[in-house]
Amino acid sequence: MAELDDPSAAEPPPYRDPVGLHGVHLLTCRSIWYEPAKQEAGVGIAGIYIHVEPPDGFQFPFRLDRVFVYFQLFGDVGEYRVRIRLVRLLAGDAGDLEEIQLGIDGSPREFEMPTPRPAEISGLNYLDFFTFPIGPVPFREPGLYEYQLWADGFEEPIARERVLARR
Repeated sequence: MAELDDPSAAEPPPYRDPVGLHGVHLLTCRSIWYEPAKQEAGVGIAGIYIHVEPPDGFQFPFRLDRVFVYFQLFGDVGEYRVRIRLVRLLAGDAGDLEEIQLGIDGSPREFEMPTPRPAEISGLNYLDFFTFPIGPVPFREPGLYEYQLWADGFEEPIARERVLARR
């Protein structure tokens, strides 16, 4: 019972996860806002993209001039340069999904997190969240696309989110 009287007992112990960097809750949306008066509330998110369509009177290809990205990171304390990569997913002959790069000459279409602000894992929170705008975001044809969260020094995306482009 003495533990309940100790104010430090109310603080959770530091959380340690497996070595590395992990991304969760990668979302793309129309709007993100921050309320400084409610710091514990984090951010507000509106218009989460599940699918996208060309604006009225337009066809494919089309682009979204600005999309907001929200994601959470946890893992080793440090600063990380992160970016979002957009790929087109096509079904292969064996039923697997093939990634088609959307940049110029088959290069990746990437959106860097604005500098000089790297993503910093503080170790003070269970999760650290980040937001930034990307764009223009191209959709060449109807089908399945994937936003991938990449960090320097990692061989694979640390988070993924799919969106369907449809007519």
